[in-house]
Amino acid sequence: MRAFVPLVFISLLPISAWGPSGHQAISRIAQAHLNPHARAEMAKLLEHGESAVTVASWADSVRPSRRESGPWHYINIPIWVTDGDWKTYCPAEGCVVRRIGELIAYLKSGEGDRSQRAEALKFLVHFIGDLHQPLHCGDRKDRGGNDTPVVFFDRATNLHSIWDTAIVERLFEHEPQLKASLDMRVDPEERQRLEAGTVDEWAWQSQDIAATVAYRFLTEKVPAVIGADYQRHAEPVVWLQLRRGGVRLAHVLNEIWPE
Repeated sequence: MRAFVPLVFISLLPISAWGPSGHQAISRIAQAHLNPHARAEMAKLLEHGESAVTVASWADSVRPSRRESGPWHYINIPIWVTDGDWKTYCPAEGCVVRRIGELIAYLKSGEGDRSQRAEALKFLVHFIGDLHQPLHCGDRKDRGGNDTPVVFFDRATNLHSIWDTAIVERLFEHEPQLKASLDMRVDPEERQRLEAGTVDEWAWQSQDIAATVAYRFLTEKVPAVIGADYQRHAEPVVWLQLRRGGVRLAHVLNEIWPE
């Protein structure tokens, strides 16, 4: 399968968008909205006991042995850019937007053996999650926040890391009913609003959140010392992005395997 011929490109950006909690949340939402055909086809490809939830972070776990996959997890669109062609910011070795399109086309084609198609599915599940982590699309010449030090609730870390994990975990800690609602179907009108747009538009949407929330509410001090106020600004958009990611993942999988 040409799509998975090993390359020698090595990503310079640490990759773990949303962390396991975020990726699993997106997959739980997606599973609640899959049609029966998509569920059946996914079950044929995945190993016994596997699901979209259990494989949600697989692409991160194989990154050390699949170095060519590093650039596929993100796209560095500068936060001062407001529109244009994302391809300008997608290097030759690929990026998350291009890879999602390739994986969708591959799975729709019916090509490849079971193991190749299972791998494509697991990458797709993960990359749609990555696309909805704002700092995997927006960049301020700091590798998506990796080079921006912060002190978050008295813990020294970096901006990318807190969007990967800390904000999500605090959200679910403070609002346990949200975590409990992940397996519930949303009503049709809300679902239509959440899944609206194209993959290209979803990337620009995430980049805009990076600009208007993730970077905007940092203090000017270096490292930025942030805590409850920053969390308060971030939580609504994090929850929105998790829900969008889940409903959109289901939408993509349902289009690959329609009823």
